[in-house]
Amino acid sequence: MRDHPDLAVVGAGAAGLVAAISAARRGASVTVLERLSWIGKKLLATGGGRCNLLNEHLADSAFSATNPSLVPSILKRFGGPEIRSFFEGLGLRLQTDETGRVYPATNQAASVLKVLELEAARLGIGVETRFEADRIESTAGRFLISAADGRKVEARSVVLAAGGRSYPALGSNGSGYDLAASFGHRIVKPVPSAVPLLAKVRMCHFLQGQRMRVRIESRVGGEPRQKAEGELLFAQYGLSGTAVLDVSESLSIALNREGRSDTTVVVDFFPFMSEKEAAAELARRLAAGWAPKDLVSGLLPEKFSVFLPQLLGEVSDGSEKRVDAESARKLALLLKAREFQVQGTRGWNEAEFTSGGVDAREVRPGTLESKLRPGLYLAGEVLDVQGGRGGFNLAWAWASGFVAGLGD
Repeated sequence: MRDHPDLAVVGAGAAGLVAAISAARRGASVTVLERLSWIGKKLLATGGGRCNLLNEHLADSAFSATNPSLVPSILKRFGGPEIRSFFEGLGLRLQTDETGRVYPATNQAASVLKVLELEAARLGIGVETRFEADRIESTAGRFLISAADGRKVEARSVVLAAGGRSYPALGSNGSGYDLAASFGHRIVKPVPSAVPLLAKVRMCHFLQGQRMRVRIESRVGGEPRQKAEGELLFAQYGLSGTAVLDVSESLSIALNREGRSDTTVVVDFFPFMSEKEAAAELARRLAAGWAPKDLVSGLLPEKFSVFLPQLLGEVSDGSEKRVDAESARKLALLLKAREFQVQGTRGWNEAEFTSGGVDAREVRPGTLESKLRPGLYLAGEVLDVQGGRGGFNLAWAWASGFVAGLGD
């Protein structure tokens, strides 16, 4: 075990591995400390096992942080072109889909981890697994990292890249927050992000298992927060699917951090039609003698007819049998903007990301060095920086890890 390296990296995830490589390339001796029995476990699960490692449309606007200037300062040094070049330089062939998502050509996250492991080995980077860092002390200009089992590593500098709290079984248990807090850092309360939502409404029960393409908007106190278009999945507990995950952060912050209950999502079940077009089509069907239960056939999944009687009852004086042109107009409006009250979110085991972490105002823009303790750098999800789905969150891990590893 190399117990006196120039740099110790706490966490062998995406940010930690790239930080180690970046540091070793500039000539530093590096040891990576990982609490699990092998490195990169969470990385293997990203992108459904395919590892959506970047997005061609990477931009500052895809991120939120307690310090809005932090992300631009990092992407300026190591942005989309540099990330692509970095992986291609490791021998990883990349492919880009029609939405701008970048994947390894093998469609396997294991390929991404493999090239990182090969480069780490080539550079002589030390790796200590089952090293659960429970304390970092700073004395005489050096750091002493202690593990729960008694092992110790002393280093000139430290990159804290221990991740957030999502998917704790894959290594992110939030332990990095306590380590950062021990140096006086403020922790913005972490909450689940890109997470399914709890909505106790009958429609979810009737339609559970049904997938649909929709537009969706999150609202807090009636005010719009996030918008997305994509898949909606009805579940017994509420709502999931890519569109729901994409608008969940604002709701999770309101519910889990701010303690609010005025949280809703508004779903457009007809994203392919305007309200006027939908009303005209429903009225035409009604005039042609279509049975009320069949009014949305061919427009929405057939399973939707199970719940249609209740919707018709809502727009036709409580009886789906008295459906007229005005009822058709109201039904179109209802299906273009169906509101669901959101009572909560699912937990950390189902959250893709963490929102919150070390206050981003407490690290130096352009370097990610702690303003409270020189020689301590923070990278990846341990910081209060959030990127969207589609390769943005991983792009932040690569970029912040590489810059932190530069040590300047």
